[in-house]
Formats: sequence, C-alpha cells, structure tokens
Amino acid sequence: MVALAGCLLLPFVEFRPNRIVSGTFETVFVAGVASWALVALIALALVVALAPGRVRGSLLLVAGAGMGLALLWALGVAAVHLQEGAPAIVRVSVGPGAWLVGLGALIVWFAGTRATASVLVRRIAGVAVLLGVAAIAMWGGLGELSLAREYAVQSRRFWTLVRQHLVLAGTGVGFGVLIGIPLGVAASRNRVVRDAGLGIASVIQTIPSMAMLGLLIAPLAALGLTAIGTTPAVIALTLYALLPIMRNTFVGLAGVDAAVIDAGRGMGMGRLQLLLRVEAPLALPLVIEGVRAAAVLVIGIAAVTAFIGAGGLGILVFQGWGQQADDLTLLGAIPMVVLAVLADVSMRGLRRLVVSPGIEEGTLT
Repeated sequence: MVALAGCLLLPFVEFRPNRIVSGTFETVFVAGVASWALVALIALALVVALAPGRVRGSLLLVAGAGMGLALLWALGVAAVHLQEGAPAIVRVSVGPGAWLVGLGALIVWFAGTRATASVLVRRIAGVAVLLGVAAIAMWGGLGELSLAREYAVQSRRFWTLVRQHLVLAGTGVGFGVLIGIPLGVAASRNRVVRDAGLGIASVIQTIPSMAMLGLLIAPLAALGLTAIGTTPAVIALTLYALLPIMRNTFVGLAGVDAAVIDAGRGMGMGRLQLLLRVEAPLALPLVIEGVRAAAVLVIGIAAVTAFIGAGGLGILVFQGWGQQADDLTLLGAIPMVVLAVLADVSMRGLRRLVVSPGIEEGTLT
C-alpha cells in the first residue's frame, strides 16, 4: 500500500536542465504503458499478500520480481521520453516515488524468499530477475538515467574505489577478528579483562568516526607514523570492529552449559581441548554474528576515511556533496549499501555452512 501510494502520489522522476540544478518533477504516467504495468503489478502484490499461505510465497516472489522489473522499465521509458529532442546536458534523476516503489519491491521479494520452501523456485526466480535486469539495462533505456551517466563518467576509477573500499573494510574486520576473538576468550576467563576490555570497546564505539580519526593524530605522530592515508583508516576501522566481535565471543562462551563442560572434563579433556572441541563449536554461531555485525558497520564507516586520503567510495559521496550533484553522491552510496547487504548474506551463508544444525537449534547432535 505504501509503494502504491508512493507511485501515484510522489514524484517519479526529476527532469533537470543539467546535473547540478534542480528541475521539474514528473509523475509515473510520463512512462506511458510501462507506468500502468507498474501500477498493476503493485496492486497484484497487495492482493497476493492476502492469498492463502500455501501459495503466497511463490506468488510474492513473482510479484516482487515483477514490481522491480516494471520499475526499471518505467524509469528507462521515462528517461528516454523526457530527453527526446533535449540538449545532451539534461539529466533525468530517480524521484522519491520510484525509490519508495523499489523499497517495496525488495520487501515483497524478501518476504517471498522467506515464505517459499523450495530452493529450486528461489533460484529460478533469482536467475529470471537477473536476466530481466540485464535485458532492461541493455535495451530499456536505463543508460539515459542521470545515475548511469555519472557512472559512465566515473567508470575508470569507480571499480578502483570499490576495491579500495573492500580492502579497507576487509582489513579492519580481519584485524578485528584477530584481536577481538582472543580478547573475548580472555574476557570469558578473567573478570578484569572482561570489565576493562568490554568497557574500553564500548567507549570506542560511542566516538564519532571523524573524531576518532582526529584522536589518532597525536598517537601516530608520537610513533613517527603519518596521520593521513591507509594506516589511520585501518586502525580506526579495527577499533570499531572490536566491540561486536569481542562481545559476541564472550557471550557465546559464557552461555555454554556448565554441564557440557563438566562432561568434557569427565572425558579427560584439558582446558585447550575444552575450548577448541566443546566451547568454540557451541559459541561459533554468536561469533559469526559478531563478525557479520562488524562487517556491516565497518563498510559504512569506511566512507568517512576518504577525508584523510584513504580512498574508497566515500570519495564519490563527498565529491557529490561538494558539487551538489545528487546522483554522484548516490553513485558512491548505493554500492556501499550493496556491499553491506552482500556481507550480511555471505556471513549468514557461512553460518549455515559451518554451524551444525543441532547447535543452531540449541541442542547437541
């Protein structure tokens, strides 16, 4: 209902004289037949939400995919129509109504994936969506949108910035794992380490990212290191990754049933064997959840490190702000959202892969 209201009541696209100045807003019906198809599919999704539980999952997948593909089609048609006969510098930007419809399509799609038990159906639907997106991108006019034109201008360095962002975030999370997990283990054994370690990590988490980068200047200068570039960025990201990893490790180990540990001792296991063969497998789901939370957090914070010359997608975001070019800002922001989602999905997949189903259900197998 919210997506339908956004489609009908909010501006669908914005027609701009150039990439910087504001323009005029257009409704969804500027896309002609594609707009009616979009409205119909949103209404279909609303009907499907009330369908019986047995068929609802597959129908939601179809409705969500249809909404998303129809949205892309309508945006491409609107961009081509509005720029027909106009100067080359004009731009067509995605309006708030279209963003709301896109959010609605994602919600319907994910609801469908959760309600559909068949893995084969989910995979077929995913492949169909990818093929549909590729077809619309090639022949549907999406290349005429302002966001696509910004990518065309920045394409040479775009993937370099993505790679820099991944390296920064991955290095920060990697060091966070190397430091946070041992500290979490020590916290589960020693009250002083627990109080001091978790307390300091909690305080670090409350420091704004820009302030953190400023606070690192004096210590790095005292060590003879530069306060700009990759080094302070990685240090800051590592510090932010510590709390979720350390806390989840501690909670996971502390939550192991004492009877299970006593049984291990009765089998003749030493402290290290108990940790590796009993406690660690039982705590692993929470440890992975901590790494997942840290990865999603650090991917977002890594954007700020562009201020100190560390690179990454934050460069596009801040350049877009400085030039008042909204689509350039989105060109940096949207990939960060995608990377965060991919990190979340990857860690959830890793958890399903390495954690025993019996442990997931809270029982021993």
